[in-house]
Amino acid sequence: MAHSKSALKRWRQSIERRDRNRSVKSRTRTLLTRAVSLTSNDPADSEPAVRAAISALDKAAQKGIIHANAAARSKSRLLKRFNLAQAQSVANAAGTAAAAPETAAKKPAARKAAAPKKAAAPKTTRSRASTAKPADEKAPRATRSRKTS
Repeated sequence: MAHSKSALKRWRQSIERRDRNRSVKSRTRTLLTRAVSLTSNDPADSEPAVRAAISALDKAAQKGIIHANAAARSKSRLLKRFNLAQAQSVANAAGTAAAAPETAAKKPAARKAAAPKKAAAPKTTRSRASTAKPADEKAPRATRSRKTS
């Protein structure tokens, strides 16, 4: 609980703002989910719902209830779904099957032409034993020491 008059007033104001913001956030989320479900079920009739969701996101961002980047991200995702659904419905109406976005995204990238390889150096027939250093020439093994004082 707050201890001063000004802190009590700020506390009351924060409660009022939280209630106001909660209703705006809830309304925005409702419009967004409605637009997404209409887009997936009936893309031809989903344009008014998408417009209402975008308008609600813009208003919430303008009032500072949600961050402007969060609103932009939600609008982008919604419009991407809407445009894809519209394109698929147009393609289906035209009688051609639209390519599924999952299959298009999973196609392997075309390999670049391999650069000509350099000629390999001739292999020697030396054994490992002949190339290894003698035991007396090996460097001492590195150890870690800690100061404990």
